[in-house]
Amino acid sequence: MKTTQKWALVFCALLFLALISCQEKTKEGNEDPKHEEPEVTKAPDGIITLGEAKELCENYETRRAKPILEFEMAQNPEKTFIPTQFIEFDLRTMKKYIKYVEKKARKAKVRPDSLRIYLGNYGKDGKDPNRNTVFILPTATIDGEHGGFYIGADGKAKLIRNYWPENSDGGQGIDQKSKAGFLPSMNLSLYQDQSLILNDGSNGPPPHTDFN
Repeated sequence: MKTTQKWALVFCALLFLALISCQEKTKEGNEDPKHEEPEVTKAPDGIITLGEAKELCENYETRRAKPILEFEMAQNPEKTFIPTQFIEFDLRTMKKYIKYVEKKARKAKVRPDSLRIYLGNYGKDGKDPNRNTVFILPTATIDGEHGGFYIGADGKAKLIRNYWPENSDGGQGIDQKSKAGFLPSMNLSLYQDQSLILNDGSNGPPPHTDFN
């Protein structure tokens, strides 16, 4: 009987040590593959209803898309033109982009705090002539000033507004050399300015949008 009790105690001790070891590994980041993140129960600020989204879309179509269509058809009456109503980025690209921005910002010792979405147009000679688009850039506070930023050739984060050379009237413009050097690229060398701007989403709408 004593021998049986002894081995039972040894077994319990080993089991206890194994449980402690598993807990420590989980704390160190070796999580159980079956472990799942807790479900998010509270919606983030800014979520709107389906009805509100439909109203926004209809307002844009009436107040922006139709005037754009009239303008473009007047410029090129022989060509059919469909105004852009949305830009789509796949979720994997957005996740990868955010990680890329955070990694570059961390190396530059700056903390990005938002993504700024600019409206743009490709122009008559662009890859998608005369179509509207958007591009995204991260923002941060640098030396007490807030704005979109890029990574300079010295590895430091710099505000984009300070990138452009000043015009004779005191404003800021862009010359061809600067324009060429600022094009977004994922493969720039460490001795070049690194843009963090994301573009190249797919344009819409297809035959039927989500709201009509």
